[in-house]
Amino acid sequence: MFHIVFSADENYIKYTAVLINSIIKNTNLNLNFKDFCQKPTPQMPPNSSFSSYENLNFDDLSAENRAEGYVFHILSDQISTATQNKLKALEKSLNEIYPCLIVTHILNDDEFSDFPVSGAAHSNFLPYYRLKLKNYLNPSVDRCLYLDSDMLCLCDLRELFAIDLKESILAAINDPGSKKRKIKFKQNNNIITHKFTNDYFNSGFLLINTKAYIENKIEQKCQSLAQNATYIKAADQDLLNATIPANKLLKLPISYNFSSISFCFAICKDEQNHRLNCSRAEFMQSYKEPKIIHYGEKPWRFLKSYTDSQNRNINDIWWEYAASTPEFKDELMAMRNDINEYKVFATLGFEILKALKSVFGYFVIKNLIDKPLDNLNLNSEIPDDIFGLCCILGEMIIYARKHQKSPLSVLLKAYKMKTTFTKYNTKNFL
Repeated sequence: MFHIVFSADENYIKYTAVLINSIIKNTNLNLNFKDFCQKPTPQMPPNSSFSSYENLNFDDLSAENRAEGYVFHILSDQISTATQNKLKALEKSLNEIYPCLIVTHILNDDEFSDFPVSGAAHSNFLPYYRLKLKNYLNPSVDRCLYLDSDMLCLCDLRELFAIDLKESILAAINDPGSKKRKIKFKQNNNIITHKFTNDYFNSGFLLINTKAYIENKIEQKCQSLAQNATYIKAADQDLLNATIPANKLLKLPISYNFSSISFCFAICKDEQNHRLNCSRAEFMQSYKEPKIIHYGEKPWRFLKSYTDSQNRNINDIWWEYAASTPEFKDELMAMRNDINEYKVFATLGFEILKALKSVFGYFVIKNLIDKPLDNLNLNSEIPDDIFGLCCILGEMIIYARKHQKSPLSVLLKAYKMKTTFTKYNTKNFL
C-alpha cells in the first residue's frame, strides 16, 4: 500500500479531495507496482543537479509493500461529521477506479505550543503536524509521501514509491525562492545563525523514509530547534532544512513539485546564484511536462493565473478535476461562480505596468493605494501572457494598503519584478 499524507483544516479538505481525485485519475490501470519497480531509472548526466537513484527490487518487498492501493491520511485539528461522511462517500466512489482508503487523524495544537508562529504556520499549527510520523503511521509503514493540499497530480505516483531511498531520510525538490535564508537560535546562551545552502528544499513535497526519519530523531531535532529559535521564517520548512543533512537528502527533478509561479518566470543556477538549483535546460524539461503542480495562486481564489507550455490556463486544469471530484464537486462549482477577487489583482497590476512607463508613475501608484477598490473599473482585456504578472503586481497594492507601505516602495518592487519577468519569463526559453 502507498501511504500519502495531507494536512488540512475543515475548509481545506474539499481542496484535498480534488488532489486525491487527481491522484486516482492518473493511476495507470494497465500497469502494476511491479512494473514501476522494474522500469529503468532515469540516467542523470554528469554534474546533474538531481540525485541518481535506483528502483526497489519488487521481490524483496513485504506483502504489504507489494500490495496495490493508496492510503490517504488527512491530518487535521477537527473535522465535522458531515465532512467525514463526504470523505467516506468519496472513498467509496474512487474505490471503483483504484483501491484506496481515506483515514483521518485529529491532532492537538497543544503538542506544538513550543513551535513558532511564522510562514505557513502564521494562523495555525497544521504545517507542523506532518513532523509527528509516529502519531499517524503504523511502524510497518516504511515510507510515505507528504503533499500540500494546494497541489494537483498529473502523473502516476507509484513511480515515486518505486524509488529506493536507501539511507536517505527523504527525497524533496528545490524551492524556487531565494536561498538567502537563515534561522537564528539560542545555544548555550549564545545566538547561533544557521544559513541554508542552495539545496534548500520545499516542504510541500516530502517522500519520507520513515525508518531513517525516526532513527535520526528528526521530529525531536525539529522540536528542539523550534523551542530555541529566535528567528525563523518558513516554519516547518526551515526546521526540516536545518535538521536534514545534505548527504541524507535525495534531490528529485522539480517536475514533482512544480511551483505555479515558475510558469511565469524562473531563475536557474546557471543564470544567478541563490535561486533554483538546477540548470535552465533541466528546468525546461520539467516545465514542458510537470508531474505535480503546486499552486501559489490558489484556483479557488484565481480562475486565471499562468499558462503552461501548451498555453493552457493552469487553473482551468485544476477546475477540470474539481468538476469530477465525487461528493465535493457541487460545493466547489458553486464557489466558482463567486470568484472575482483575482480580477481586482490583475487590474491593479495592469495599471502598475502602465504606471512604470509614465513619469507620473509614483502618483499613479499612490492613487491605486489610496483609491477605494469599489471604484476600480475591472479590466477584462489583459493579455494572457502577462495576466499572471499583473496578479503578482496587483497583490503588491493590496499588501501596501493593508500594511501602509509607501508608493515608492511599491514602485521599486514593481520595477524589479517587471525587470525579472522580462529577463526570465519562462516562455522566452521555449
